[in-house]
This record gives sequence, structure tokens and C-alpha cells, in this order.
Amino acid sequence: MKVWIVSAVAALMGSQAMAADISAPRMVTKAPPPAAVYNWTGFYTATSVGGVWWDIDGQYANFPNDFHHTEKSKAWYGSHVGAQYQWGNVVLGIEASHSKPFSDDYGSSLSVSADCLGGSAVADRTCQSRIRDYWTVGGKLGFAFNNWLIYGTGGYANGRIQTQTLITSAPTTVTSFTSARHPGWFAGVGVDVFITKFLWSDLIFGVEYQHVEFDTKFHPDISVSPSTSNDRNVSAALDSVRAKFTFKY
Repeated sequence: MKVWIVSAVAALMGSQAMAADISAPRMVTKAPPPAAVYNWTGFYTATSVGGVWWDIDGQYANFPNDFHHTEKSKAWYGSHVGAQYQWGNVVLGIEASHSKPFSDDYGSSLSVSADCLGGSAVADRTCQSRIRDYWTVGGKLGFAFNNWLIYGTGGYANGRIQTQTLITSAPTTVTSFTSARHPGWFAGVGVDVFITKFLWSDLIFGVEYQHVEFDTKFHPDISVSPSTSNDRNVSAALDSVRAKFTFKY
């Protein structure tokens, strides 16, 4: 009997020792999933709002010492459409846009000054000019950092430029008027950031700077009483800074 009891106690102690040697199961911790990388590939439309500063130069064809120069800053808006594709961090695209001022005000200078009929003693005159609108089409090259995109743009531009001369004192009378579309080029830089999903598109906010140069073009006087003495060669340039709201599909 004693032998059986001793054997049972020894067996029990041995089983407890074996259980103590068995390692407890380890808890396996999974690594968090990698952060989603935003894809800039797609077709998009955009609306922009910002400020434009222009500089318009006119030189009279028959009187090379007479000038028709004005400067102006205005609020503008634009519509854009484009498509782009992403390879790794590089984004290539193409975009077309059309931009207009919120108002059709002219920039002005007064005679007799270097900006308005400086070479001729014609007092009581106001020189005015404006850019009615312009459109662009060009390429886009960017570098993406997940939901951020830094890019440069450049290409063809075309804008309508109008000039006129007025008798300054009342009654105000237009003495000459010209209007023509000018070809040219543009270049710019910008930065975009993906904000959130919106319906069936991605909402993107950006800021863009753009410089536009319009070629010199001959402007004949097309006023009610045209005169070749008012014909002028006109060139223009503008700079814009605008906020851009993009919907990418």
C-alpha cells in the first residue's frame, strides 16, 4: 500500500514539472497596414480665383516717339480641364484653361507723359488698355509626395488685348480704338494637396503662379472715325497668383 501511494505521488509531481517546462503560447502582434499612397492619375476639371497684374505697351507706328502704356491689377477667375498620369513619383499631364477678369475696367495713363503720347504735345488725352481674356494649353510635370504634388507648367497662350484713347475732359469722346488677339507663351509653378473624397471625385486644393508673355502685334485703329496716325504696335505681359479648386475623377 505504501509503495502504491509513493508511486502515485511521484507520478503527480513529475507531471507538474513537465507542465511547468511547457512554454506559454506567445501573443503574435501584427504590423499596422502601410499608409495609403495617393494616386494622381486621372481626368480633372478645376476653377481658379486670384489676382492678375498686367503691363501693356503700345508704340505708334507712324510716330515712334509716342507711346500708349498702361498697367493694372485686377481680380480674375478661370476654368481648367486636364488629364495626368503618375509613374512612381513623377506626374505628367496636359491642361487647357480660359481666364477672364471679374470686371472689364481699363488701365489708364494721362497725357502728356512718357506713358501717353509722350513725344507729342497733345494734352487732355487718356490712354487706356486692357486684356479681355486669355486661354492657354500646355504640359505639366510634377513630383508627388503621397497626397502632395509640386509641379511646373508651360505652353501656348492667346489673349485679346484692346486699347483706346479718350478726350479726358467732358464730354468724353473716344478718338481711337484697337482690338486684336495675340499669340504668346506661358510658364508657371504650383502646389496641390488632396483634401478628401467628394461624391464621385477627389477634391484637391492648390495655389499656382503663372507668367504670360504676349507677342507684339500691329493694331489698326477701328474706331468710328479711324485714322492711320493712331495705328500702333502693342505687346503685353501678365502675372497671376490664384487659388485652384480641382475635382479629379
